[in-house]
Amino acid sequence: MDRNYTDFCDSAAGWKEVYVPLATGVELHTVVFTPTGPPDAPVILFIPGLISIIENFSETVIELTRNHKVIYVETREKGTASTRKDHRFAVEDITSDIIYFAEQEIAEDTDYVMVGYSLGATVIAEAFSLLKHKPLSVILIQPNRSFPFKGIALFLARMAKYIYRPVLPLVKWYMRTFMIDIKSDDEMYRINCRNLDTADPARLGAVVRQLSTYRMEGCLEQISVPAMVVVASRDRFHSHGEGTGIASLIPGAHCIDMEDNKRTHGPEMGRVICDFISSQAQKPSQADQL
Repeated sequence: MDRNYTDFCDSAAGWKEVYVPLATGVELHTVVFTPTGPPDAPVILFIPGLISIIENFSETVIELTRNHKVIYVETREKGTASTRKDHRFAVEDITSDIIYFAEQEIAEDTDYVMVGYSLGATVIAEAFSLLKHKPLSVILIQPNRSFPFKGIALFLARMAKYIYRPVLPLVKWYMRTFMIDIKSDDEMYRINCRNLDTADPARLGAVVRQLSTYRMEGCLEQISVPAMVVVASRDRFHSHGEGTGIASLIPGAHCIDMEDNKRTHGPEMGRVICDFISSQAQKPSQADQL
């Protein structure tokens, strides 16, 4: 652990890189950014998407760390995590990690907010009802109700350990030709290229196979704190319909369309998150109102 994370936070913020051990034996790579701003601002627990790396979120995190302590945790499917051969990578396993992590790393008297992208957002939705110490609010950015890997993706996943590097150029060509609209959302292509270039092939193959059967059921209706769902209508990589559907099932959720990944991964996203945390949308939870 000798990387410098100064470029990923506000110039006035400090950072600390740690590995957090969990009860399962998994150890999660975590970077804690601490600002010099208001001490009463809620902590942000930031969970990136499937195999996503911090370079994809640098502009967003810089904005967040102006006033918030940010705990950036990389989930177990990423190459930075320490795992054993018997560890699985299904949504329920990653969710269990985050529940344990939050209960262990965030004190009961600390106000915090959960922010997640894609798989990270899905995990937040699944974890919420199981958390003893609830967040003040949740922000789900381009969330998934399913991960419909099938056909050639599953075939390549089974062989990933052996053929990943040779077929990677073909995968990138397929993405930009059939999956991503380069003209309207070229940032999504760059994000995925960075992710694929740094992924652990064997681990990625396992997570694709294990996520392919996931379907979200019943957790959204249990979210009882202010929630914001962010979708990107020009993003063909994530399902816009799933995102808006998720928003419709969370009681009182605020849904906004930021159109493309340049906006959802840029400084504007950081400002939108901060505004939501501090806005009138932050009403008491339903449980408190009752």
